[in-house]
Amino acid sequence: MPKSSDRQTKPIPTNGQLNYRASLADPKELIPDLCQGRSVLWVILFSEALVIVLTLLSSGALDFSWEQFGMLSLYVQWMVLMCAAALCRLRLHLPVMNINAVTGSAFTVIVTVNLGLCLLTQWALNYFLLENLGWDWLLRNLLISSILAALVLHYFYVQMESRLRARSELQSRVQALHSRIRPHFLFNSMNIIASLIHVDPDKAEQAVEDLSELFRASLKEAGSEVSLKQELELCKKYVNIEQLRLEDRLHLDWNIDAPEQTRIPLLTLQPLIENAIYHGIAPSSNGGTVTVTVKHKNKRVFIQVNNPVAPARHNNRKEQGNHMALENIRHRLHALYGENVTMAAEQQAQQFTITIEYSYSDSQHDN
Repeated sequence: MPKSSDRQTKPIPTNGQLNYRASLADPKELIPDLCQGRSVLWVILFSEALVIVLTLLSSGALDFSWEQFGMLSLYVQWMVLMCAAALCRLRLHLPVMNINAVTGSAFTVIVTVNLGLCLLTQWALNYFLLENLGWDWLLRNLLISSILAALVLHYFYVQMESRLRARSELQSRVQALHSRIRPHFLFNSMNIIASLIHVDPDKAEQAVEDLSELFRASLKEAGSEVSLKQELELCKKYVNIEQLRLEDRLHLDWNIDAPEQTRIPLLTLQPLIENAIYHGIAPSSNGGTVTVTVKHKNKRVFIQVNNPVAPARHNNRKEQGNHMALENIRHRLHALYGENVTMAAEQQAQQFTITIEYSYSDSQHDN
């Protein structure tokens, strides 16, 4: 895994030979978020399954001891929930360190919590019931908890490797999609610039500057986020270039109802607008209007791009490219936001509409 100082500027290596043990790691990569309700539910279910197994091994199926099950369940639930709470806090406050140090810290926390609960249980039983469980019970519980802690941390480690490997593959795919610039757009832009050099040097110079901004954006790291204001400025630079080619055939209707500082993945709107112009406006002799809508509410972003449908003679040629472009955008967003993304395309007789909604968390923006 890369160092924390490098993680924001370099993609994760894709050669499949990541040396996790020798690298620095963020505890959030190894330790899952045990503060979430869903995680707590899985912890409770797992611990109850463990209690049932231990009770069956002790009393058998026919003579199942409900009393033993109740007492053991109470003890194990307290221990598991306290360990989950401790790991939750450890995950938030532990600095970036070697993966072995993160694992050792988590193991120490689990064993320490179990030791404290064992001593508290032994004191309570001795004080209220005058019953001494003895050192044998204490050592046995510590041994069992140590073995289980090692197995759980190994499972976390395997899960971390799987996530990082999947993220590495997605990062490679996103990087390829992110850096792809359609050759036809480049050739058309260069031809426009060449034709304007002698006729209107100022427009030619502006077109060169706009094209350079688009290239600069395409060379940035895949998955990086920018403000909505920056993304809109980039889109307008692209539209300016296409406007030189399509002239009065191209119209844009901007319907923006979101704060300028709203975070959005770089080159999210621009490919959608490019897709709308290339498949909806350029093939039509009459042109049309591309409507761009962006809304933001409760950490959920709504994006919609609407364009006229190309004439029938272009439908077969354009439809395949349309779907390919939308699939590329879908892969990019799913790589960044996972299952928090919904994407729908609807084609009517005269209009084609692409709608994207995704939600984000503060931790995703912090990272």
